[in-house]
Amino acid sequence: MENEYKRQFFIGYSDCDRKINLSVLNSLYLIQDMMTEYFGFLKSDNIILKKENNAIWVLTKTKVHFNKYPTWRDVIEGTVFTTAIKPIRLETETQFKDKDKNILFYANQEICVIDLTDRKIRKINTVNYPTDVQIKEGINKDKYLKLKTDFTEDDKVYEQKIYSSDIDFSYHTNNVSYVKLIINSLNSDFLDSNKITDFEIHYINESKEEQKLSIYKKIKDNEIEFLIKQENREIVRANLKYIKE
Repeated sequence: MENEYKRQFFIGYSDCDRKINLSVLNSLYLIQDMMTEYFGFLKSDNIILKKENNAIWVLTKTKVHFNKYPTWRDVIEGTVFTTAIKPIRLETETQFKDKDKNILFYANQEICVIDLTDRKIRKINTVNYPTDVQIKEGINKDKYLKLKTDFTEDDKVYEQKIYSSDIDFSYHTNNVSYVKLIINSLNSDFLDSNKITDFEIHYINESKEEQKLSIYKKIKDNEIEFLIKQENREIVRANLKYIKE
């Protein structure tokens, strides 16, 4: 079965940051859109799985590398494909190219299936997913980071309640809402004077509407580690790498 799904995006003003570049946050929205449309292309999106298999796809990891940010009014092309199929997870890569076919940024993701009754992981072969999808090798050869940094209450930046606008079709907090919480822990001076080159996020547990999350941050040499917790329960860990501009 054909593996790749492609589509074009126009970078609008509301997609951009203060530099009129596509913002990191909105790049994650584009990646999310590509992934959901790819699974629709495979006739295996969450609408189908929920109806026919009492299950949903859940993202567990995302790793993004930025070569160059597209700017306002640019038209870019996204391509997503499967890089591995394992018993309980899929791996994909999404690439975004400019009009000259140069790769602007790309993302690797890990996805698994969760049963809607017991919220436990299910094997891929128990849901509607094509068994003949071609596997394609991606650009990225790096493994996901092991995010194990210890945080204390001195590292807490702020707290944020989860609202209805954060909740998605799966009735838990949308993955990109966590990215927004992380980006909001960075001030404008940092974002103006640095370029984010890599962003990796691991989704550990779900959170829901009305819950209060605590956001922690620890700055290292040219990278920042993040933790998001709901009381004593870890929800998300992330890592951001940057260079001075």
